[in-house]
Amino acid sequence: MLVDQVANKLTAISTLLEDTSLQTYGDLSASAVAALLTIQRHTSISIGGIAAEVRLSHSATVRLIDRLEKDWLVRRQRRRGREVMVELTARGKRRATDLAKARWEAATALLNEIDEKDLERLNEVFQKILNQTEDTTCQRFCFAEVEPLAEPA
Repeated sequence: MLVDQVANKLTAISTLLEDTSLQTYGDLSASAVAALLTIQRHTSISIGGIAAEVRLSHSATVRLIDRLEKDWLVRRQRRRGREVMVELTARGKRRATDLAKARWEAATALLNEIDEKDLERLNEVFQKILNQTEDTTCQRFCFAEVEPLAEPA
């Protein structure tokens, strides 16, 4: 069945992108990278908000923030009610930008040999797939400058 073949290839491509990206993460886990990029997109976000986007438990996210804070990548801010807000340090901003750029370059490298017509079709297909989801956490590894997903037609 064609959908099975395409799904299998999409899985392989996403694995290829992740494997290529992992090489640039250094000593950071994928969850740490996702947290840094999430904080970068939101400027300041609660630990609970990070947990929801990165798909970790609250306690695991607290431990993750502890590690990132120890590495001078994030800092805790004021409390907003019971929520502790987190922001990137200058070092964290640079690291998040470098990580997003490396992931972007890995994705771009996969597409460099594709002609313009095929890229336009891929873009349409990817947009249709993304329009089917209301979950914007799939954008957690995207550049902050990426346009929001189009509203479903």
